[in-house]
Formats: sequence, C-alpha cells, structure tokens
Amino acid sequence: MNDPNDVDRMRALESAFTEFTRTTAAMGEWYRSLQARVDELDRELEDKNRQLAFANDYLNYILESMSDGVIAVDTAGGITRFNRAASEVLGYAAGDVVGKPFHEVFGREFAAPPGGRHPMELRTRNGRTVPVSERDAPIADRNNQRIGTVKVFEDLSELETLRQRVRQKDRLAALGEMAATVAHEIRNPLGGLKGYAALLARDLAPEDPRARLVSKIIDGANQLELVVSDLLEYTRPVQLRLEDTPCAETVDAALRYLGEIPPDIRVLNHVCNAHRVLADGMKLRQTLLNILQNAIQSIDGAGEVTITSEQDASSTVFTIRDTGRGIKPDLLEKVFSPFYTTREKGTGLGLAVAAKIVEAHGGKIWAESREGHGSRFHIRLTRVDGP
Repeated sequence: MNDPNDVDRMRALESAFTEFTRTTAAMGEWYRSLQARVDELDRELEDKNRQLAFANDYLNYILESMSDGVIAVDTAGGITRFNRAASEVLGYAAGDVVGKPFHEVFGREFAAPPGGRHPMELRTRNGRTVPVSERDAPIADRNNQRIGTVKVFEDLSELETLRQRVRQKDRLAALGEMAATVAHEIRNPLGGLKGYAALLARDLAPEDPRARLVSKIIDGANQLELVVSDLLEYTRPVQLRLEDTPCAETVDAALRYLGEIPPDIRVLNHVCNAHRVLADGMKLRQTLLNILQNAIQSIDGAGEVTITSEQDASSTVFTIRDTGRGIKPDLLEKVFSPFYTTREKGTGLGLAVAAKIVEAHGGKIWAESREGHGSRFHIRLTRVDGP
C-alpha cells in the first residue's frame, strides 16, 4: 500500500467515485426537474384538450341552435356536417347523409350562384321539393388552404304559403266585387224568370208536354241561383263565433241537414262523444255538410260514409271516409279550388267553402284518395278538454 502507484490509483478512484456521485445527484435533480416539466406539460395538454373539446362542443351547440339549415361538404362534395335545422326541414338525420355525396342525396349540385342569398330548391327525404334561400362560403384551414364549402339556407315554405294566401285574398276581394255585381244583375231577372215559369206551370196540366219544358226552366233557374248563392258565400269574409263545440252533436246536426240519403248508402257517425273543439258550431256544421254531400255524391250504387275523430295533445282530427269513386292523383290537389267539380250539376264551391272555413279557424284540411278505392277527408281543429 506504500507503493506510490497504488496511492495514486486510490486517489483517482476516490475522485472518480466523488464525481460519479455528484453527477448521479445532478442527473437525479435533472430527472426530477424534467419529470416536473413533463407533468406540467401533461396538465397544459389536458387543459388545452378540455378547451378544444369545449370549443368543439360550443361550435356544435351554435350549429345545432341555428334556425337556418347548415350543410358542409369537403372538396370532393361529400357531406361533412348537417345540423338540426337542416334535418327538420329536409327530413334526413345527420347520420343518414354525412359521408355521402351531396348530389346523390339531393339530386342537384351543391353550389349556389355566387354573392348573396339565392332562391333555390332542395329535395326532402320524401321526394318533395322545398323552396329555400341559400348562400355558400368556402371553408379554409389555418394555412388558408380550402378544405370544403358550407351552405346556409332558410326554409321559404311558410313565406311562400303566406304569399299564396295574400294572392288568394287579393283574388277573393276582386272576385267578391265581381260576385256582388253579378248577383245583383242575375238575381233580378232570375226572380222574374222563376215567377213567370211558376205561373206557366200552374196554368199547364201535368200531362201537357209543355209542363216538362217549364219544369226544366225552373230547375235551371234554381241551379243558377244556387251558383250565385255559393259564389257569394265563398267570396264573403268568414265571421266566426268561437265556442266550446261538441264534435258528435255537430256531426249529428250536419247529418240531419243532408236530407234524403239514397237507400243503398249508409252514413255512420263514430265520432267520440267526449271530443270537443274550439269552433263556430254553425260554420263547422256547414263544413261537415259540404264534405258529407261530396262523399255521398261520389258513391255509385251501394256504399258507406264513415265519420270518426281522434285527438292528440292539442288538436282534434275529423276523418270522413267514403267508398266512392276516388280521385285521380293529378286531380287531388285541385279538390279545394273554387269551381273545380266532376259533377254535371255541381258548382265546384262546396269543398272550397269548407277549406276557407277551416283555414279561418286556424285549422287544416287535406284529402287522401286512390282512384276506385274511395277518399278520406281530414279536418284538424284546436281541441277543448271537456268539463
């Protein structure tokens, strides 16, 4: 151990060990510092992820809360976003369309004309088209590279309905003025015509051939007076006295006004006695009477007319079903139009008047039919709960 070389080696070993210990302690300190920094970065990343998730959720909430429809596509035209308003207007759930090409779902190209909103149409799930006002905007990433396009659209169906109602009211106003003039000009000579025809009929024996001709004159005059009366009724503003109206009793009253029903036709009232609506009882009776008359006249030979009622949370729906001839699909939308009729002696105003009365109540009337399989007419009115 007295060898100088051994002493030097021991000192070198001690120095190396001391340096190793110091380095190990320093590395431990560095490791703890690095671990603390990693933990801090993890917390920051976690916080950033929460902020990103919140921002993403917030964006989703905004999109889903918008009253306008939003459809986004990628650069290939595949749908990437489809918000709640778009689903409500077009009938598709987001899961039904996301990932599919826009033109495949809606039957048209995605792009609208550039600049501002433009009137366009979108096809719904059931195949009908909806008028919309839409505009497109590009979607770009942080490097300003285009990654898609977003379409924002507004459903114009209600606006178009309001426009049609305004046009209809304008036409009715003009028609009302004309009807008042026509009624005055026709009814005076018509009254004289009926009076003279009645005198002729009184002076002619029943077996006289001329009596049949006079009878035709009287029938024609009565038919003409009916047309004038229906025209005045259609053009006159509907004045309502709304009250709690029992449905079954109103249908019974309408049936009593039907007069003589052909013996081979049965009319059945299956309306629930507990159902009541907020309506003008007399106007509702007139509406039901017009539809019932139309239903009976649609039956050739034996048949049946049935009236039922159903209720949901806010409304009562009358359904009048007949086993008559039915209506061709291309004519079904015309049945509530004035002067449309398939009967030789019809005025074409009965269903038009019924529709006008229902609309004045804030209700809805619609028809379903298959040619040769009868028809169903539905009337929806506000329900009233009984005492």
